[in-house]
Amino acid sequence: MIVRPRQSKQYRGEIRSSHSASEVFPLMCPVREREWVPGWDPLMVWSNSGRVESDCVFTTQEPAGQATWYVLDSDPEMGQLELLKTLPEQLLTRIRIGVCPAPQGCVIQLSYLYTAIGPRGEKQLERLDEGFWEEFVQRWDKALTRYFDHQKRTA
Repeated sequence: MIVRPRQSKQYRGEIRSSHSASEVFPLMCPVREREWVPGWDPLMVWSNSGRVESDCVFTTQEPAGQATWYVLDSDPEMGQLELLKTLPEQLLTRIRIGVCPAPQGCVIQLSYLYTAIGPRGEKQLERLDEGFWEEFVQRWDKALTRYFDHQKRTA
């Protein structure tokens, strides 16, 4: 058995939305994300409801290979979602998303814990810096804004 120190990076961020938590939370779903995330296209989704739920599993094709995502917990009443994303022999990512009511809309709380599980993952971890994280959160924010703007124009 080999025991090594864990190599991880954690980032947290918030996005403020003028839309209610009940409008935003359902979009945090592998099927519904196709509506607002450019290029998002899960290969396969295993779900009893056809939407995000606890124990839902889905796969995506990424530049680094095929990722498998497992929904650890989905609590729409509380606006909480927790997932584990695996890129074999590279990275594990524990993702926590909270969508909380706030004055004039909601706050989306993001927490990503990246852990390397192999040499390729260690190299990827090096590239996951504050600049990467800020850009990542900005892309989420812009994509959600674009989605709701489009919804408003087509209503």
